[in-house]
Amino acid sequence: MKAKTIFLMLISTVSFAVVNGLIKFLENFSEFQLVFFRCAVSLVITIVQLKTLNIPFWGNNKPILLLRGIAGVTALMMGFALIKHVPLGTAVMLNYLSPIFTAFIAVYWLKEVVRPIQWFYLLLCVLGVVILKEGEVSLTLNYLLLGIGSSALAGLAYNCVRVCKETDHPLVVVLYFPLVGTPVSFLVLILFRDWVWPNLNEWGLILLLGGFTQVAQITLTKALQTDKAANATVLKYLGVVHAFLIGWLIFGEIVSWLSIIGTLIVLIGIVLFGLKKKVKEI
Repeated sequence: MKAKTIFLMLISTVSFAVVNGLIKFLENFSEFQLVFFRCAVSLVITIVQLKTLNIPFWGNNKPILLLRGIAGVTALMMGFALIKHVPLGTAVMLNYLSPIFTAFIAVYWLKEVVRPIQWFYLLLCVLGVVILKEGEVSLTLNYLLLGIGSSALAGLAYNCVRVCKETDHPLVVVLYFPLVGTPVSFLVLILFRDWVWPNLNEWGLILLLGGFTQVAQITLTKALQTDKAANATVLKYLGVVHAFLIGWLIFGEIVSWLSIIGTLIVLIGIVLFGLKKKVKEI
């Protein structure tokens, strides 16, 4: 695992953790309106950046870029729906299955090699998440399939980013997520009549939400384009640790021994996965 990948994913996971914390402060808004805010601000920032750097907007590998946008937005919508209808711990646990799907898809699509012991370390991270969330796994079959589908689509989106590493600038890859997400989430808001006008303080939080989302997406994209898909996405599990720390330090959530044990298992899984020697691509 490259040092640059670790650095980029640290920034990405911390930024996503801040985004999740901001979402908790913006509890008056529906999940679809939060998706819209997140995508709309990110879209404006990305367009300004592309214009400033004189980078063509639409990119070269348009089918894969569009697939990346559709898969990513659908995964986000499904993940938010899951959070709304099942316990948060269960939803988070299912959403963090995405690195396994990322590695699995990369093996067959990108011909990347993941050794059996590395699969074990990925599963070790999943075990840590289960323990961190105190083993909360009660849900119906429909919601189980929804969670698995969300993680699988996220894995597909991450592999699309990898495919575009030779053809498109990272900002162009980032663009296609809010480019798809903004109109789709706005349409859902109109259909469900779920719009709530923010006050001045909430507008400030919304701008921060979009800004940190942009940082998280750019660093995640660069990480996926500089290393193997499995190497980059296994570091997503750091997001669980960040969320745990933010909940403890900022929101005063109770720290249990199971939470501490789960955090340590996640970190051990990441370290062991990252210490494996590089394997040759087929």
